[in-house]
Amino acid sequence: MEELKNTFIKKCSDFATKPIQKLLDDLSASSDVAEINLCGSHKQLFNSRVQPMQVFALCEALAPDTNIVTLDLSTNFLNDMAAQAVAGLIKASHTLKFINLGSNEIGPIGAGHLASALTAPGCVLQALSLGSNPLEDAGVMSLAGALATATSLCALDISNVRVGVKGLVAVCSALGAEGGGNTSVQVLDIGAPVIHMQQDTTVLSISRMLAANTTLTELGLSKHGLVDSQLETLVSYGLLRNSSLTSLDLRANRLSGFSGPQLERLVADRQRLASLNLAHNMLGDAGALGLARCLPYCHWLCALDLRHNNIGEQGLVALAEVLPLAGHLQSLLLWGNQMGTAACRALADALEQAGGSLVTDIRAYEVDGRAQVALVDVEEL
Repeated sequence: MEELKNTFIKKCSDFATKPIQKLLDDLSASSDVAEINLCGSHKQLFNSRVQPMQVFALCEALAPDTNIVTLDLSTNFLNDMAAQAVAGLIKASHTLKFINLGSNEIGPIGAGHLASALTAPGCVLQALSLGSNPLEDAGVMSLAGALATATSLCALDISNVRVGVKGLVAVCSALGAEGGGNTSVQVLDIGAPVIHMQQDTTVLSISRMLAANTTLTELGLSKHGLVDSQLETLVSYGLLRNSSLTSLDLRANRLSGFSGPQLERLVADRQRLASLNLAHNMLGDAGALGLARCLPYCHWLCALDLRHNNIGEQGLVALAEVLPLAGHLQSLLLWGNQMGTAACRALADALEQAGGSLVTDIRAYEVDGRAQVALVDVEEL
């Protein structure tokens, strides 16, 4: 690592910029570094974020074949110039497989540079995170065009990038083209698009993608504004026709108790679905009852997130009563619902019977003989 450190210092001098002290410390502390973490939220970088010229120096230092596999440059306010430098590194590197550029200021031009790099001969990049960048439709459409020929990329995060209908449709077309779609991407997050009104076009495009795609295993659809009728379309024409999906994120949509039958149908019939995130919807008791009915029989479902869903006593008691019959369930998150006396008692009894095998975000205790629950921090699903 001493050679890489010296090369980086020299490149910083060439670009007339100051070396990143955190990187110098990390390279000095170890003789074998496979990951470079320069996330701007780190305490050493919080008041001195990575600058574009420093990224140019770093990328030129890493361009020769090194041992670096992971590069994290998230939360640094990096612009299109920095994205161009990273794109050059992607083309040159034979070892770099994971890049995080989330929460920067990369726009459509920078996305175009990265898209060009993904289609370069010999590209080995497997995961690219661009979440929370202002890519807009133009940038996402450039990436979608690259997906048609990119063969190494397995995971792509383009959530919260100000993408609209055109960009979403382009990505779905790239991954769902019959006979010619992308077959390498397994993880896709397209959450939080900018859709100003209820839009069935995107739901139909996602459904067609799911029906045609055979490699996608994880899909993020948070904050799409999905309503009950759109979930029915998604389930009937997409999810139930897909054979590969194992994880689905439907957080922060507009699903109500009327979605209960569709969720029951999805969980019961989609026998590869291992993780379902429904947090921050409005499923209520009706939605919880639908899920409770099928939980004992759906041995493939391992993780279920129902936080902040306005579930009352009836729904929570129903979920608690089926937990002893759902030993396959490894994680159940319920905080943010209406934990009344009956629900607390039922959940306390169910958790005691589970004996610690179930990961949950609530802890049961008693005060003056009355069951209560408290919030427990757990790792996100």
